[in-house]
Amino acid sequence: MSTLLEERYRRVLRVLPADYRATWEDDMVATFMDSAYAAGPDDPEGVELSRPSTAEVASVAALAVRLHLGGAGAPPRAFTWGEAVRRIALLGLLFNAAGALAGLTWLIYVMTQLPALTAGGDFPAGLFYWQSLPVLTGLLWLPAYLYLLSGHWRAAKVWAVAAFLPEAAMAVWRMTTDTYPAPVTDVYGLLFNALPMLALLGFHPTAPRVRAWPWRLALPALAVVEATVTIAVITTTMDEPAQWRLLSILMDRAGQLSIAVVAGATVTLVAAATGRLRSPVWPLTLALLAPAVLGLRLVNLSPYLGTYQVDEPAGPVMAIGVAQCVGVAVAGVALAVVAARGMRRLAVDPADTDPAREPAAELINES
Repeated sequence: MSTLLEERYRRVLRVLPADYRATWEDDMVATFMDSAYAAGPDDPEGVELSRPSTAEVASVAALAVRLHLGGAGAPPRAFTWGEAVRRIALLGLLFNAAGALAGLTWLIYVMTQLPALTAGGDFPAGLFYWQSLPVLTGLLWLPAYLYLLSGHWRAAKVWAVAAFLPEAAMAVWRMTTDTYPAPVTDVYGLLFNALPMLALLGFHPTAPRVRAWPWRLALPALAVVEATVTIAVITTTMDEPAQWRLLSILMDRAGQLSIAVVAGATVTLVAAATGRLRSPVWPLTLALLAPAVLGLRLVNLSPYLGTYQVDEPAGPVMAIGVAQCVGVAVAGVALAVVAARGMRRLAVDPADTDPAREPAAELINES
């Protein structure tokens, strides 16, 4: 008869893949039980009524992440899921780091070339410098991204958390004041910004190293494009508020990501149609990102649904936003179809194992 503690251990192990549990569950439960009884030899009844320790639960959770988001030597499907999550992390940190560099360039340009924007009128200097603070704290994404490319994954995770905390604090401040009455936008924006940080869990000891040079080149290229577009829009629409509102939908983060998803989907779908797509990793990555980007675009359009006070009709603004939503939705569906077909074609070999798929004794003993 199984004890209450054994049942609790088995419930904890349910986070592991089914095929892995079928092979190793009994051995892992026996090891955990032996460890529990060894820790309380004088009170076996108390041991039977106890619960798995926090360290044991954490060790199983870490193993589950390693198995579901496979690394080197993992079965093809697990490896593909792992690579997709890791590329979400890379893309998220890339856009955040490039956006911070572009924001810094914009800040320097405005302070040196457009001083009238920082003093007097509707944009007083104090407000300008206060709103510039997120640009400076956003630079913390840069070391997180560079550490990730160099293989220092633990340092990358620490820097990513450090970069995310100021954003979280700013969002909480906005949600608790009457100045920014858009809590849904802030809540979703905060969750969206946390996505790449959570995706960093895909970088574990068995994850392959990143092919760094394309990602390093992408950083300055994207930063230059973002900075150029931002400065061009500001300088050409300073006296045209209606035109500014139209272009702001295209140049805000949701608009940029929508365009990026549609462009990436176009390239990926063309490669799939011409037989040049070798792996479903990119279709899966973009298919996972598309719903999140679509949600961000929809949430950021909500102020224009009657609550945003403008003198001009919001129709053209909504038309641009709706077009982006439709583009992302269609791209997401097409990518999901291509990714599903690619995943079905992957060969699954149950005998394909690696050290990450064995219940390493040291992992259990650490708990």
